[in-house]
Amino acid sequence: MKKIVYALVVSLFVTSLATRGFASAPASVPSASGIYTVVMEDKLAKTVEFNATTDERGVTTGQMTFRDEAGIVTRDAEGNAERSEDPPLAFYMTAYIDTLKIEKNRAVMGGTVRDSSHPGYIGQWVQLVVEDNGDGREVPDNLSWCFCQPEPSGWIPADAEVPRDDGAYWHWWVTDAELRDDPGIPSVNIIPGNRIGCPIFPVASYELPDARGEGDIQVQP
Repeated sequence: MKKIVYALVVSLFVTSLATRGFASAPASVPSASGIYTVVMEDKLAKTVEFNATTDERGVTTGQMTFRDEAGIVTRDAEGNAERSEDPPLAFYMTAYIDTLKIEKNRAVMGGTVRDSSHPGYIGQWVQLVVEDNGDGREVPDNLSWCFCQPEPSGWIPADAEVPRDDGAYWHWWVTDAELRDDPGIPSVNIIPGNRIGCPIFPVASYELPDARGEGDIQVQP
């Protein structure tokens, strides 16, 4: 009888440990990562490497690095390309990612350039849109990215005939009442100098170029 009771106690103890182990296992969090390279006709490569994760508190952290073996063309104040006898130096820039939005197999992430071989890019906002198409055998992965200039500050719109008009501070979210899973569209912030990054639109609305590169992109909703 003692052997039966002892076996039962051991069994319950092991079951308790297993349950605690499963309960403490971290749940998957939204993330996007990968590396993608495009080789141009001049045999020079452009490479984007990135990773971004949003934790349980909704805080996004990550990094994006872009390298271009062809370098960049330096322009003067009038926008004309400056001529130089020396070949352009390879260009790179690194941005810290602080926003991440994922819908299905696509992700939009954004951040601020913190380091670059060209000082003029430091402080600019950058936005990266990626598409994860599995193993890429039938449809390759794809991406697109752009720079956004920080918005200068200015006067706040107000109705001169309405004392203390605060309409510019209002925000709303437009959704289709007949679609429960409609992600909706947020109102546009019209207060100048109040944005903290590139504007983010519904992920499906971004157009991606025809895939011309190779790489592995992973998106985890």
